[in-house]
Amino acid sequence: MKLRILLVDDATFIRDLIKRTLRKFLPACEIVEASDGRKAQAILNKQTVDLILSDWEMPGLSGEELLIWVRAEEKLATIPFIMVSSLGAKTHIVRAVELGVSDYLSKPFTSEELMQKVHKALVRAGHMKPAQQSNAQNAGVFSSLEIFSGRGESSVSGSAEALLSPGVVSQGDAKPARGASRMKGTGLIRFADQQLKCMIKSIDNDEMSVIARRTPQLPTVFERLQVDLSAGNDIGGLLGGLGAYVHSIAAAEKKPDAEFLTLVIRFDTADAHTRDKLSQFLTASQED
Repeated sequence: MKLRILLVDDATFIRDLIKRTLRKFLPACEIVEASDGRKAQAILNKQTVDLILSDWEMPGLSGEELLIWVRAEEKLATIPFIMVSSLGAKTHIVRAVELGVSDYLSKPFTSEELMQKVHKALVRAGHMKPAQQSNAQNAGVFSSLEIFSGRGESSVSGSAEALLSPGVVSQGDAKPARGASRMKGTGLIRFADQQLKCMIKSIDNDEMSVIARRTPQLPTVFERLQVDLSAGNDIGGLLGGLGAYVHSIAAAEKKPDAEFLTLVIRFDTADAHTRDKLSQFLTASQED
């Protein structure tokens, strides 16, 4: 019987990236998607799944609330549940364990880390034999690609997953500044009446490099922005309303229909208040 995995995350491009990895390693699996906990509940009330991969922070019903509900439902209680979150503090991990999570995966993570967690959960649940893991672990060049951060191979740098690596520089992209932090976190870029969600590749006091999904409305080079940052921990927390502008923008894949973009955003460091707040935020984000 085909494996069915429920993927729950409010960020479409993150779901797409995880789906790519799952389909590379588990081509026969069926992936069911939900953009929040409420929609996940509706799916689970109608069909069975073999594994749940859920983000923690979502509007409506959070991953934590979804986990509590799943463990309280007799017919669902034994389903393996992997929490995927940028909330990597020990308090959050302990909380998830107390609620009965099967495993916890902190963003950013590599494709290997994701699949190790998935395979372990499926083996424990009896849905996969340990020997079957070898196919995914030996999946060739894709196994070294990284979904959210890390070092990708230059031979496959055209892949969106590889280009989420802070160490990889796409054509037309600026190199990360010396001493740039590989902070786990996300950003929200606001311009005109639009907003763009992104994953942070690297960041320092002057600029950040991010990956974002290509959309019909995009900022242009030199366009003024407002940037909100989330470090995904208890100390750094959130930092909003930073003034910035687009320094460069480039396709993250070497094809005309590239789905992802690499943007370099420069902060308004001439403003002492902005400079101080950003410095404090970056320092705090490294303390967790």
